[in-house]
Amino acid sequence: MPERIVVIGAGHAGGLAAITLRELGFSGSLMLIGEEEHAPYERPNLSKGFLCGEEAEPVWLTSKERWKALEIVFQTANPAVAIDRAKGEVQLSDGSVAPFDALILATGGRVRPLPLPHHPAVHYLRTTDDARAIAAKAKTGARALVVGGGVIGLEAASTLKGMGLSAVVIETNDRLLGRNIPAEAAQWLADAHARIGVEVRLGRALVGLSDANDGAVTASFDDGITQEFDLVIAGIGIIPNTGLAEGAGLSVDGGIVVSDDYRSPDDARIFAIGDVAARLTEGSARRMETWAHAQSSARKAALAILEQPAEVEPTPWFWTDQCGHSLQILGDPASADSVIARGDGVRLYVREGALVGAVCLDMPRDFAAARRLVGKVLNPELAADPAIDLRKSA
Repeated sequence: MPERIVVIGAGHAGGLAAITLRELGFSGSLMLIGEEEHAPYERPNLSKGFLCGEEAEPVWLTSKERWKALEIVFQTANPAVAIDRAKGEVQLSDGSVAPFDALILATGGRVRPLPLPHHPAVHYLRTTDDARAIAAKAKTGARALVVGGGVIGLEAASTLKGMGLSAVVIETNDRLLGRNIPAEAAQWLADAHARIGVEVRLGRALVGLSDANDGAVTASFDDGITQEFDLVIAGIGIIPNTGLAEGAGLSVDGGIVVSDDYRSPDDARIFAIGDVAARLTEGSARRMETWAHAQSSARKAALAILEQPAEVEPTPWFWTDQCGHSLQILGDPASADSVIARGDGVRLYVREGALVGAVCLDMPRDFAAARRLVGKVLNPELAADPAIDLRKSA
């Protein structure tokens, strides 16, 4: 049993891993190393309530009092710079070292920059400081350009529109949310943005930015159009922070490679969780960038470190709130061989008759039912009738 555990990364996954270790009974030395000066917080509200000022604080993982009671040593604004596996030490930026018997890497990712020269009008949205910087420029009547039609970009566009700005979203692909949301559900959100006045331009790329009058910026697009904006937000994904792992000789494949219990196959003492973890599934390494995965991976790794029995993991899911709507996505819709339409806002994805995924627009009861039915064979006629409790279709 380890006596010294170090967690690198004081975000949602890393902070929750530290809390969970204490809740599971670990009483040894526990250190949490982070780059930000803040205590760990959740990220989903950064593009919504926190950005628009409805929420004065981020969603903290726990209170200052509880952190103190948990006896977790914080190293904030003092990031790790190297891992010495031979010595079992983490080297910190101030020259100090943190010895470990078990190490959790929750290093997350950094924003993917635009493929253009840096311009001060461009903002990214990953941290509380990023959100505050955007909010400071988000004045009523200002013109916002959002580059990237993924979850973060669309949530930001929706929020800015609600704050009284105009918003234009450009996306290089031929539809929004192409990475992880079925096309029909993505169209639901596209229609919702159109209803509130967000302009979406598909198949378009930003090719240049230049200064304009009064602090504005002129954006040039690949179709030859130019347009002035007061604020540019880029949301084109993240780059996993794998540098520490690579420097330590750990396997990396689009993320830090881990086995089913989030343990590195190269060192039984080291685990990776959250956005940076590339979990081996059916021969390929796969990452998940969701709130729910931060939760589940932190707990599974903590159980493995303490040699406690593994628990059944929930089916992967995530959600996005935009334009006054909530879209929830469950499982793996892409693996389905047929789809059951259940009214206007629910699609059930089945393979060989069994439920493998679902998308629900403003239908939380159906989504809750679907979470319990994953893997079960559905009666298509019953499942398609919104008047019948979905649970009765299995």
